[in-house]
Amino acid sequence: MKTKHVLYSFALAAIASFAFVETGSAQVTVVEEEVTVTELIPGKPYYYAPKVGNNWYLSLGAGAQTFLTEHKGDPSYTLAMSLALGKWLNPYVGIRLNAMGGSLHTHWPTKEIMNHTRYAAVYGDLMWDLTSTLGGYNEKRVVSIIPFAGIGGAFAFKNPEAGHRTYAFPVSIGMKLNFRLFHYLDFFLEGRANAMGDHFNGVVEGKQVESIASLIGGFTVKFGKTRFKAYDPYADRMIINDLNGKVNNLRSALETCEARECPPCPEVTVTEVVTVPEPVQTCNPDLSIVVRFKINSAVVSQEEMVNVYNIADWMKRNPNCNVTVAGYADKETGTPAYNMQLSKKRADAVVNILTKKYGINANRIKMVANGSDTQPYPKNNNWNRIVIFSGSASQK
Repeated sequence: MKTKHVLYSFALAAIASFAFVETGSAQVTVVEEEVTVTELIPGKPYYYAPKVGNNWYLSLGAGAQTFLTEHKGDPSYTLAMSLALGKWLNPYVGIRLNAMGGSLHTHWPTKEIMNHTRYAAVYGDLMWDLTSTLGGYNEKRVVSIIPFAGIGGAFAFKNPEAGHRTYAFPVSIGMKLNFRLFHYLDFFLEGRANAMGDHFNGVVEGKQVESIASLIGGFTVKFGKTRFKAYDPYADRMIINDLNGKVNNLRSALETCEARECPPCPEVTVTEVVTVPEPVQTCNPDLSIVVRFKINSAVVSQEEMVNVYNIADWMKRNPNCNVTVAGYADKETGTPAYNMQLSKKRADAVVNILTKKYGINANRIKMVANGSDTQPYPKNNNWNRIVIFSGSASQK
């Protein structure tokens, strides 16, 4: 009866662990002149791993196990060994490959006869960090509750009851308690129960389903200096709104200036014709227009197309002015060499739209790739995924 209670406890823990309610997303509306764009703003930040090698781990543990099958007398407990290699895909979900093995003892068909079954098993497990899901991601959290479920294969290479090798493909559930010691090392306690066919021990009678229940304790070594970084789309949306507001203010000021009436001209009293040289046109070096990009992207979004159009319109109204298109990348993501190529792709994307879509002469455009060595916004890394424009007078 005690062993049945162990299985029931595992089953109830797994069912409770998979109750998950996800918060919905809010919506915000951004208005640019006559164009209205609706953007989804999540209720919580997104997380990403800066490098592929981050969030891998290796676990080694040992503990006790018992074989729930045809048995006379009290259950027998033996040593269980465990080795696991895994990776957290995000702060909430992970996968791992777990190898376990040892010797299983059963008394059958009488209490005086003990059978020793040696076996090895490999499980593919899906891990779920219940604590992070309910309480939010915290890299320095001391205790975490992690339910898991998996499927695998078990191989009994010494089975005196069957007289030959036996195989099984068990399904399993379990619960892991993780205790953070420091950045690279954890201690864990883990319970697992599986279910397999009645043939694994070679005795096909009595119980229709056999099970190996285990309790393991050990240590986990974690790889990678950085775990997960947060990305907040709402903050970027606010930056874009602010930049679009500046553009609209400049347009309003320009329209107000153009609407002013000229004062009456004084009467001409000199009959001599004086040739007045045409004033030299100046080109504002600071155009106050930028194009922002998503992380690791060189695609101009629909929201940013209005800023590219504004530059094209300015160049058509100022044929004696050229423009410099300077691309940047944030220094906290990627290597300097990769960021240099990414900033060039961003600048090229803007230049292609100016020349191919709006017909601007390529000779009037200078493209510069600054990579991540130069950061226009050193206090906010997310602002540096950007293309910045500056104007200059044409050389004649």
